[in-house]
Amino acid sequence: MAIKFDWDRTMRQGIISGEHFEEIRGHFSVKNEAARFARFRGGYAPPRKYVITQTGRFDAGLYKMVREYIDKNFDSQVVITDAFNKCAMSKYSEVKVSKLKLDLRDYQQQVVSNCLTEGRGTVILATAGGKTLTIASLLESIYKANKEFRCVLIVPDLGLVNQTYKDLDDYGVSFSVSKWTGKIELNLSSNVIICNLGILQSKKSDTEWLSGIDVCIIDEVHKLRKGNKVNKLFKLINTPHRFGFTGTMPEEVIDQWNIIGKIGPVIYERNSYQLRQDNYISDVKVQVLKVSYDDKPNYPRQLNDPAEKYRAELDFIIHNDFRNNLLSKLCNNFDKNCLILVDYIKHGSTLHKHLTDNCKDKKVYYIRGEIDVEDRDRVRGIMEMQDNVIVVAISKIFSTGINIKNLHYIIFGSGGKAKIKTIQSIGRGLRLHKNKSELIIFDIGDDLQYGLQHLAKRITHYNKEQIEYGIQEISQKN
Repeated sequence: MAIKFDWDRTMRQGIISGEHFEEIRGHFSVKNEAARFARFRGGYAPPRKYVITQTGRFDAGLYKMVREYIDKNFDSQVVITDAFNKCAMSKYSEVKVSKLKLDLRDYQQQVVSNCLTEGRGTVILATAGGKTLTIASLLESIYKANKEFRCVLIVPDLGLVNQTYKDLDDYGVSFSVSKWTGKIELNLSSNVIICNLGILQSKKSDTEWLSGIDVCIIDEVHKLRKGNKVNKLFKLINTPHRFGFTGTMPEEVIDQWNIIGKIGPVIYERNSYQLRQDNYISDVKVQVLKVSYDDKPNYPRQLNDPAEKYRAELDFIIHNDFRNNLLSKLCNNFDKNCLILVDYIKHGSTLHKHLTDNCKDKKVYYIRGEIDVEDRDRVRGIMEMQDNVIVVAISKIFSTGINIKNLHYIIFGSGGKAKIKTIQSIGRGLRLHKNKSELIIFDIGDDLQYGLQHLAKRITHYNKEQIEYGIQEISQKN
């Protein structure tokens, strides 16, 4: 009996059946950590999470990974139907890489070549490595082979819709480009439609047109995690020509498999350390300021509720005068631009007021969700043209996609432990600038219960990324 790969036209997924099915399915599964908590609360959750269903359905991008596992572990005949070949394995292998106004670096050339050869896939290219230029060259290459092609280029937010549109124009692409947002109507006559996740997930949006596109590209594809609403969009998309770009993949294997399944296997990877070694991006160093306090937060008595304890600790650091004074003194020592990233609006508001009152010689701005995209771009433009600017920003808004060349300092003002947020935040200031030799990160590590746990996790991220760091202890008693 053989192992068979077929195609489910209704579900738009591959189907695997035959020998060793349960072993294969079991290999591509992970322990469900939520199961224990569900039992504790009297509910139920399955003990494992699978990317292959009980009936053998799986997202086509996983084929290469599944096939490699089969070839390595089983001596079985593998049968691939014509339907699977036609729907899941198309390629652009005959298309040549096209040039734009800017020459591609060697690794960017390789990325485009790999995309065309494989026909689909995930590209891990460190922040500031030039993902948008690479995407532009890929699309230009496809356009030269097919002038009628249509592509949806998905970016996380409205700010990146505008930035990507401007970048494509600056690169001198010859294909037509349009934006689709809440304020700009859909233009199906253009080759490339740039849109944000919000408009695609809106119940008011007609997304049926996605079924007819030839190419799908997702920037910051790490957001495509298992369980996210955006996954539903791929039930509409027929084309196998899907490309995802990110600087960092999620830590959870199940999330990585979800991205690979929806988009395609990892076909190129180049990390921040490699780009720094080749002088394509700025060097970076981290100075950890480990801050200890005279007093401690008033943790709630419900010691079995970690969420309440964490909120108490967060409230403590937001309103702590010693900590806020430390940040203002730090900023007053800078004569270049500084970005301070925080996680919560209340924290940003408190810090913005404190810095405005105590950093009189600097321009201080606060970027949060309700600030219009045009105003965010205006502040970013001010930072590029001027020095002595401080921007306090909510990390969800400024940790991804926004690149500022004239940025010398970043302060992690809220802690946190997430890998993607940490590494992507560093990327905001890695672009080269004529007046910048390196980017300096100040990591505020609070000597508190969660503060120390999160700091330890961030240090593991620095070690993995081979980012040099030092630790300085600062005590309120000094």
